[in-house]
Order: sequence, then structure tokens, then C-alpha cells
Amino acid sequence: MITIAHGSPYMIWVPVKTSTTVYNGSLVGWDTSAAADEGVLPLPAAAGVGNATNYDVPFGVVIGNNEKNPIYSTTYLAEGTTQGGTADPHGGPAREYVGLEGPWSKNEGTSFVKIAVITPSTILRAPIRLGAIGTNITELTATSGSASGVTATTNACGFTPVASMCTIYCRKGANAGVYRITSDTSTTVAAWDVAMPADTAAGDVFVRVPIKIGHSYMQLGDSAVCSFIDGSATPASNYWQVMVTRLDLREKGKEFAEFYFIGTSFMPQLVSQATT
Repeated sequence: MITIAHGSPYMIWVPVKTSTTVYNGSLVGWDTSAAADEGVLPLPAAAGVGNATNYDVPFGVVIGNNEKNPIYSTTYLAEGTTQGGTADPHGGPAREYVGLEGPWSKNEGTSFVKIAVITPSTILRAPIRLGAIGTNITELTATSGSASGVTATTNACGFTPVASMCTIYCRKGANAGVYRITSDTSTTVAAWDVAMPADTAAGDVFVRVPIKIGHSYMQLGDSAVCSFIDGSATPASNYWQVMVTRLDLREKGKEFAEFYFIGTSFMPQLVSQATT
């Protein structure tokens, strides 16, 4: 689940887009290319450089909903709510809603989510997973190393690297605890410019992710939720532009990053014009 690390201005209730399911811990946004949308949706995966193809604007992190009996998904590991069709409120909703606050009527009869609003200065914390919220990124065991400490050959990582946009971390071996930004484009032969303190060797254990500290490209979520960083996404053609302030790959299954969206993520028309 994505959480706020720092800097949300406040919390609000907002309606969910018709016939859409939204889960707690997901980023939601507005599709500004679809003026008829009357609610938020899970922030779709980025399309194009800096999400230039889409017109989705990040809006907030879901921290709750107004379902009296929220649904729980064992696939997405979170509670959620599903908005009904356009005619549902008129005849009475099939489910019970409680707890809605703010300027909204208690008799809305539709799904709402409570969100922590985000801005370009909000820092988010997100787990790193391999294509799905329930799948950990791949641990890599070296079959050969380097006496110069600048390369290692391993089993395949879960994405196709882009030079200077990805990170390797040594989890076991003489270089345990060391991070390096990689310069290769191979799934099996990792290389980096700044030597590690010691030789790399067969048996060393690493992990690799398609993001790096500082200015980074990032893909978020899948088609149903936006509750994780996708560690299987190649940062080449479709991505959000972000600034990563913290990257922690120390523990298996607990890898995460903290980041904020670059300001142009909130101005999709500007990004689209600049990249077409």
C-alpha cells in the first residue's frame, strides 16, 4: 500500500467514478481527457514519457471509504469499494454506506473514498513489487564476479535495464549494504561505473530495481490498483517522472522507495505538448 511519508495538506471525501473499484492504499486521480467523469479512479499506469499520452492527474492516496461492509481483495491485499451504475442511487443502492463527511449529503447512495490529498511537495512511500502487489522482486545470485568490483553475472532480473536509470544492491557478500546505479542494459550482466569496495564473487546476492535515487523514471501499479512501484517495468517509454528521496532494498519483501511527483505531472497538457 502507498502511504504519505510527509506533506499532505489535508484529507477530503470524493466520489468514485461510475462502475469503478477503488482500494485503500491506492493513488487515485482524475482523467482530465474525459470531462464526463464524475469521480476518481485508480491512477492508471503511465503511458508515454512523463505520462504524456494520458491526461491523468495524481490527486491523493485512499485511506478509507464509506462502505458499511467494505469488500476485501486477497489479490490486491486491501479493502475497497465499487461504484455502481449511473442509475443505482435512484432506486436505492444495493449496499449500505456510512461515515461520509464534508459537504456531501448522507443520502448520496454512492461510493466515496477518503483521500489524503497530494501536491508536488508531498512525499509518498510505496512498496516495490514485481508486476503485482503480492509478488516480491527477484533475488539475484551471482554465478561470477569481478576483481575490479564493477560487474556481476546473475540470474535474470525482472525487467530490462536502462543505462543510468536503475539500481543494484548487494544483500549478501563482501559488499553487503552497497548500492550502485547501473550502466548496463542486460538482465543478467550488471555493470556500474563506481567500483564497490570489494571484489564481487560467485554466491553474492543482489537485487535490482528500475528506479534510482534522485531524478527517476517510475511505473506505478497495474490495471486495477496503484498501490506499488512496479519493479518489472522497463523505464524506457512509459513512466512517471519523479524525484526519489529514499530507496531501501535491505529486506526481502520489504523493499520500498519514497518519492514525490515532478510538478509537470500535475500539468498533463504541458507535458503532452512538450513531448509531441
